[in-house]
Amino acid sequence: MRKVAKFSKVSFEQFVEDCKGILGDVYIENKMEYLSEKYKNINIPKRSTACSAGHDISTPFNIKMTPHQSITIPTGLRCEMDRDYVMLIFPRSSLGIKKGMTIANTVPVVDADYTYADNEGHIFICIKNNGEDMLELEEGDKIVQAVFVPFGVADEEEITTERTGGIGSTGK
Repeated sequence: MRKVAKFSKVSFEQFVEDCKGILGDVYIENKMEYLSEKYKNINIPKRSTACSAGHDISTPFNIKMTPHQSITIPTGLRCEMDRDYVMLIFPRSSLGIKKGMTIANTVPVVDADYTYADNEGHIFICIKNNGEDMLELEEGDKIVQAVFVPFGVADEEEITTERTGGIGSTGK
């Protein structure tokens, strides 16, 4: 199998900045110590078996979601990949079937140049609890899987624009 990508962590500073969205103004005693521990425990994605296509991505936090609630999770991860590949993110089947969890924007597409965005290419996952019961995820639970897919482009394209921003930055 050809190796086309490499996962790594974003910087601790970027992780802290992006966690403001999930933590908001919630009071946490020793917040920096708490985030430092979460950052230290981030799992680098890997495949579970030799024939697995998906690299499992885990949540760095304990999460409790009410029915029909959505939440955006900063994973603490970034990914460098070959320019002619794209990373597609899918929910783990077991969470969808057993718990009603979906990804809010269906199949997130992570382009190769996202790695160099202003936010260090920080990968966020927006999940939704479509079930009728509380959805509880524990720190380290595998929640989604990333699959690398080669892609082609249309004839006569000349694109010179370079990405600078993060999610949604390439226009409407």
